[in-house]
Amino acid sequence: MGASSEVLSLMQSIFANASDAILVIDHEGRIVKANAALEQMTGWTEEELIRDKHICELCLGMATCMEETSCTDCFFKRVQMPSFEMRLRTKSGVDYPVAASSARLEDESQGKLVMIMRDMSAQQRVEKERYQYKLTNFAIQAQEEERKRIARELHDGVGQALYSILVGLNVVRQRELSELVMQHVTELVNMTSKAMEEVKRMALELRPSALDDLGLLPALRSLMKRVEKTFHIQVELHVQGEKRRYSAAMETALYRIVQEAMTNTAKYAKASHLGIMFENREKEIVVTIVDDGVGFEVEKTLNIGKGLGVFGMKERAQLLGGTVDIRSAPEEGTTVIVRIPVPKEGVEDDHSRLDRR
Repeated sequence: MGASSEVLSLMQSIFANASDAILVIDHEGRIVKANAALEQMTGWTEEELIRDKHICELCLGMATCMEETSCTDCFFKRVQMPSFEMRLRTKSGVDYPVAASSARLEDESQGKLVMIMRDMSAQQRVEKERYQYKLTNFAIQAQEEERKRIARELHDGVGQALYSILVGLNVVRQRELSELVMQHVTELVNMTSKAMEEVKRMALELRPSALDDLGLLPALRSLMKRVEKTFHIQVELHVQGEKRRYSAAMETALYRIVQEAMTNTAKYAKASHLGIMFENREKEIVVTIVDDGVGFEVEKTLNIGKGLGVFGMKERAQLLGGTVDIRSAPEEGTTVIVRIPVPKEGVEDDHSRLDRR
């Protein structure tokens, strides 16, 4: 008797303190026993659940790996269901997924069914975030590959074709031509030269060859020169720490983030000076971009949907475990602080692995 009492006491303790919800259902589907975890999960008290609630009032349908959520061939009709998913309805009217299992008790229990349920909402949220991460990762990678392809075709295809046309026009100009024809040829030479410059600019905007061939800092210096020439803004770059190459993913992300920040400054800030501080620290890269422009209200701009470029910057940094912090106020300029952790030697980030596929 003593041993039986101890076992019974232990079973009661397990039932009461289990983190998973446990309930017992009679042959009619009425809940006859429920533990504290089920109370927390549903919002109903044990008194409300027992004898007052039918299992169908809590269940919005079950699903297995073979079928979607439905009430067809319900677990309640089966002797045992070792694993299925169920939509659980709470007292507040909210429903969320739970992982469940059920088993019919022995004959003397009058057909009672025991169920164990575990909240799956947090796990599904993590899985959704992981899926979104991978999707965004592949999308950005595909975008960069497409940019690289188009830039190469512009340079090697359209660019070379325009160069050939320009050479041919210059050959024609060497001949004796009437003044009117010479004037037309000269105009064509000028137009072709401008078209070549435009193609070159587009190719650089799409994917600067310096980024792949020379690395991040040379690519940034090239970008600075273009911004200075196009928008008449004085740009300065200060580098602290060791100068070296980083993973293709990190260099691309940092280049695009700085490019977006500089573009925003050029288009909207009415700034005359822009400073970039590039710091190669032991465990992270910190890039600070500061302008002396008109500034803006950060939260207001993001809330009204005008900060898509900012969201893109943050997204690129987050994919590498980093952050983008934007500080600004009207008439106080803007500061963008980018932090990207440096992977330990021998450890590759997801982008680096994708780069080799």
